[in-house]
Amino acid sequence: MEIVFYGGSAQPKDFFDRQYGELLYQKFPQYTFKYIQMPSGSPTIADATTKLITEGQRIDIFYNNIGIFENTLFALDLQYDMSDLIKKHNVDLSRLEQESIKAMKQFSAGKTYGVPVTDMKFVLFYNKDIFDKFGVSYPKDGMTWEEATNLGKKLTRLEGGKQYVGLSTAPSQFIAQNQLSVPMVDIEKDQPTINTNASWRKLFDTMFVQPMQDAGFRAKLGEIKTIPGNDAFVTKQDLAMYAYNIAIYISPSFIPAMQSFNWDMVTVPVFPEAPGVGSQTTPFYFGLTKMTKHKDAAAEVLKYMVSDEYQSWVSRRGFVPTLTTEQTKKEYGKESAFPDKNYAALFKYKNAPIPPSADYTYAVNNVYASMALPIANGTKDMNTAFREAEEQALQKIEEAKRLRKP
Repeated sequence: MEIVFYGGSAQPKDFFDRQYGELLYQKFPQYTFKYIQMPSGSPTIADATTKLITEGQRIDIFYNNIGIFENTLFALDLQYDMSDLIKKHNVDLSRLEQESIKAMKQFSAGKTYGVPVTDMKFVLFYNKDIFDKFGVSYPKDGMTWEEATNLGKKLTRLEGGKQYVGLSTAPSQFIAQNQLSVPMVDIEKDQPTINTNASWRKLFDTMFVQPMQDAGFRAKLGEIKTIPGNDAFVTKQDLAMYAYNIAIYISPSFIPAMQSFNWDMVTVPVFPEAPGVGSQTTPFYFGLTKMTKHKDAAAEVLKYMVSDEYQSWVSRRGFVPTLTTEQTKKEYGKESAFPDKNYAALFKYKNAPIPPSADYTYAVNNVYASMALPIANGTKDMNTAFREAEEQALQKIEEAKRLRKP
């Protein structure tokens, strides 16, 4: 009996095996598991998946993170309600991270199209070598954004012809998973919220204005023509603090560079009006499709993937479990490439609620994120940028509505 996994991922099979597969192969020797890597040359996951299906490839279990997961299923009409199977196989969703379950129920209209198996947590990474170089004390758990910004200003310096900058975030991720749970769109009205929800100004000012006003930071923005991110922190190593998710130390392409300098993490900075609240969760859902051949067998596999044994195994390898028991937290990272980091920071804050989303939400997110750089470098004031973002977002919404299946 063959069970086919496909996640629209360009990662090779050995990455899937390490992240998800190896324990499944041991637990279910009676099944043959097949992993499909996303075909190259397709501009989107939907295009790549369409190509596979057209070629006659069956997909038994589809997986991806929130947004991509449901939109791909809906675009290709592959979604399958697992509610009856969940009951039949006694899969207890109440044990899992509940914001992920609420979000799934929202985009599934009360059905069960996916089960969250892993998550992506946001923390504040910092380069100890840069702090040591300038004699500045390391960041601590529990900082506010204002405290992190002020600390970052001490590290924005030109030294030996190299411009160091203090604090940065990844626009598309931090806007999508913002800690204040500001919705990108009003799904009842099919309208962007960039100009109607005042919290967007606070978010953009906090993340892309206040930390980046120093002349040296502006010079860096002019040089690289983007908000400093993975390349600055991991490769160039001229970014002192980077608010981002766990991808930078679990991705095979980043691990060698991350092993070349001294880094650690603390809790993501918080807003005073939302103390103890981290970013929104970014669950990776796994769901059966309408094509699934052996549905009961696939349901048993999913049940095992949210069990204590499997979730502890996932946690040891550095992938955030959605079963956040004390045991899975304690196990976290023990078998990762970096077993001795401040991983407690991952679990100290509660996740921000995930606001309702639609099939156009992530297209709108990309529009909002595109305004971070012009606002940061001062080429656009916030009023102008937000007005342009609203116009472009409306176009994305209308485009998505035209493409919907009748």
